[in-house]
Amino acid sequence: MTVQDAASSVSDTGLRADSILGKAFAILGAFTHGPRMLSLSQISRRSGVPKSTTHRVLAMLVELGAVERSGTEYRMGDVMFSYGSRSPEVALRDAALTHLESLHLQTRQVVHFAVLRKQEVLYLERLSTSSVISPATVGGRLPAHLTGVGKALLAHAPAETVNRYLDRDLAARTEASITSPDLLRHELARIRNLGVAYDRAEAARGLHCVAAPVRIGEHAVAAVSVAYPSNAGSGQTLIEPVRTAAARIARSLPLDEFDLGSL
Repeated sequence: MTVQDAASSVSDTGLRADSILGKAFAILGAFTHGPRMLSLSQISRRSGVPKSTTHRVLAMLVELGAVERSGTEYRMGDVMFSYGSRSPEVALRDAALTHLESLHLQTRQVVHFAVLRKQEVLYLERLSTSSVISPATVGGRLPAHLTGVGKALLAHAPAETVNRYLDRDLAARTEASITSPDLLRHELARIRNLGVAYDRAEAARGLHCVAAPVRIGEHAVAAVSVAYPSNAGSGQTLIEPVRTAAARIARSLPLDEFDLGSL
């Protein structure tokens, strides 16, 4: 996450990305992907914050326990784990985990579990023992229109959410990525009718996905998918296992602990 990304993330609050808090947010974002231990130079480069400022802000974060220092490198502090463990996303993932593990054992493929956050999918879990390489990582994000889980969620999102999404530039990651708003709108309508979404090498070459939404009434709170090599077939045999897992997750959610509007 760079200062520019931080600006986007906090724009709704009116917080300036060039404020000390905005810079701290960008610096913490440097730890969201890649190595868990980072040098000062790496953090500065990833966050877009000048090195001298990064050094000062890191000193504050270390004092607060948000970041820990080991020699010349830094890592996320255990305080952040304590805070993050109280998020509704963690509770959602915990409620789903048993069913995700069952799906993984049944299919022997990569299993993803994700939620829609603004214009991206946030991955809460990824289970894999295969050699399949997926661009998804736990805590990572991808554009919703490029993924099976993202399209499953968009297909059941409110009309204003979909319209806002279609107003953006639809970036491509492969030659199969959908970049036309009209084509994406048609695809979402088809997903609503079928109850299942596909990613046909749209997020990564050689990787297909079958996905289904986890629905509470008409509200999709999450989505689950199975990813498999493109040369492994059409994925038709995965549809029912994925649908079944999504339905079981929906039934297992402790609804009294969730504000569906926040999910």
